[in-house]
Amino acid sequence: MIHALTRRERLQRRPEFLAVQRQGFRTRGRYLTLFVLPNRRDVSRLGVIATRRMGGAVRRNRHKRLARELFRLNKGPGGFDIVVLPHRRFSDAPFLTLQADYRSTLRRGQRSHG
Repeated sequence: MIHALTRRERLQRRPEFLAVQRQGFRTRGRYLTLFVLPNRRDVSRLGVIATRRMGGAVRRNRHKRLARELFRLNKGPGGFDIVVLPHRRFSDAPFLTLQADYRSTLRRGQRSHG
C-alpha cells in the first residue's frame, strides 16, 4: 500500500519554500522547526528542508521520510503551507515522541494565524 503525498499536498518550487520561510510564522519544537503560512487552498501542503549539516544522504532522506509520514498521519484541516526543518537528532527520537512534538509545534504555528 503506497501512502505517498499527492502533488497538491507538496510544496515543489523554491519560491514556494521561500515564501513560507519569509512570510510564515516560525515555531520551534524539540526535534524540528516549523514554518507555517496560511494558504487559500482546501489542502495543506508540505515542504521539507534537509541540509547537509544533518549528515549524509541516507540520514537526510530518513529525515524527509519521517517528516512526510508525520504530515500524512496528522493532517488537520486544510489551508496551511508547512515547511519542516528537522533538527540533527530528529531521526534518533522514537516516532511517537516525534509525533507529539510535531503536533504541539504545529498547533502553536496554526494558532498564531488563527
